[in-house]
Amino acid sequence: MRLYLLLFVCVQLICGSVFSNNLQITGLAKSSTNTVDNYTMIRFSLSWENSWRDAENYDAVWIFIKYRLSGNPGAWSHATLNYINGSNDGHIGPAGAGITTPPDGKGVFLYRNSIGSGNSNFTNVELRWNYGADGLADNALVDLKVFGIEMVQVPQGAFWLGDGTNNILHGQFENGNSGSALLISNENALTLGGGANGSLGNNNRTGMANNGLFSISPASIDDFDDLTSQLLPASFPKGFNTFFCMKYELTQAQYVDFLNCLSATQFATRYDPFNYTGNHGGFTVTRNNISGTYPNMSTTTPDLPAIYVEWYDAAAYADWSGLRPMTELEFEKACRGPLAPVADEYAWGTSTINPGNYFPVNNLGSPNESVAAGYSVTSGNAWFDNSRAFDAITRVGIFAANALNSNRMTAGATYWGIMEMSGHCWERAVTVGRSEARLFSGTHGDGNLESNGNATNSDWPGYTLGQGVNTAIGGGYRGGAFNFPSPTQPNLRISSRILATAFYNTRYYDDAARFVRSAN
Repeated sequence: MRLYLLLFVCVQLICGSVFSNNLQITGLAKSSTNTVDNYTMIRFSLSWENSWRDAENYDAVWIFIKYRLSGNPGAWSHATLNYINGSNDGHIGPAGAGITTPPDGKGVFLYRNSIGSGNSNFTNVELRWNYGADGLADNALVDLKVFGIEMVQVPQGAFWLGDGTNNILHGQFENGNSGSALLISNENALTLGGGANGSLGNNNRTGMANNGLFSISPASIDDFDDLTSQLLPASFPKGFNTFFCMKYELTQAQYVDFLNCLSATQFATRYDPFNYTGNHGGFTVTRNNISGTYPNMSTTTPDLPAIYVEWYDAAAYADWSGLRPMTELEFEKACRGPLAPVADEYAWGTSTINPGNYFPVNNLGSPNESVAAGYSVTSGNAWFDNSRAFDAITRVGIFAANALNSNRMTAGATYWGIMEMSGHCWERAVTVGRSEARLFSGTHGDGNLESNGNATNSDWPGYTLGQGVNTAIGGGYRGGAFNFPSPTQPNLRISSRILATAFYNTRYYDDAARFVRSAN
């Protein structure tokens, strides 16, 4: 099989002191081809800074490959990588690297295979692409692109939902109607509401957004309370089982990569010129700078999160990359870890937050964009209303770069080392409070979209038969955002569910995206 490789370097320039960043994929080449078994080995080198593996968890890179017939315009297809149950799958990892392939072969996880930390630099990684399974002939001429996304493993184990607070209730989870947190120790079906011990309550929906707040329909509030119960099926991912979570919010560079791999029709659905450039939806400084002409889009701020990404946009990227949306239960596990909850806690595990004004923001638009005065080493750092120097987003992972001895509070990181899950942009999560969302069974994207550019997974919230995921119903919000509403501090708490069941079908400048993938 002859391959004309279109070298595509997926670069995620994220600077931090203790968390991985600066992902580089270089040296893409064909290693060898087996025309009997219809596979070829794709070789490249991979590096990223400050990776880790400890006794609890590790970071990894989700790697997937796209291809197209040379000279053939339109959407790129998703390559099938080799998977053999109980084997090494035929991939070749250099010394110090581990490679795990999920059964669907939509990508691999690559990670350090022993305890340690520091920069990872793996040369001559070789992945086995089963081109025959993708319907290609031995003499096909193809272009290839290799992509990587930094992820963090969230291990299997019990965790708590809710933080037991009585301070500014926003539909926080609880055990029955006790006001105390509920321990999740398996993936079994779960009763929502009704007030009984062992059920997942929501403080009787107190403080959740309704028709009198933010002009949201009453139907967007949880459909369970202390008197009315619903069933959360066993198939709905609850966070007990191992999953991998994106370390950072989806960046503009990643969204540009996505746009440039779509067909013209798909591109027209996924690209919003009004909000991505020009007037920015009426806001003068949003720093969303995606522009160009199809299929040569670019951004001048690649390291900033991609905003104005509504649920259906996020779902399309998740499907295209072989990932999936996270649930709001997984959100709390990704933040809190196995620790007992702290009342009013933020993603970094304390109830203290730095109220200072981070000004100036240095090196605007650069990979080393950082905050200066106002940085705290004793309270959690997050980007929110009265801490902003301007009404816009900043580089993902910005606080990890500012502490010589960075820890959870100074970096604003979760228990597992995931960045910015309190503040900055909203985290989109599948709610438990709507019947449509409870159909979610955690299927992963297969790398291919509807011809109109929408995600194809029928269990994902917002799915319409024949159209794909084209609405936001069932996709809620967690983690707060930098400007919704003011003051934002209560919304940044791990347990706040003020908009957990709310949905909008309009793109907003504080909407971004983050995805997960189940370990199996």
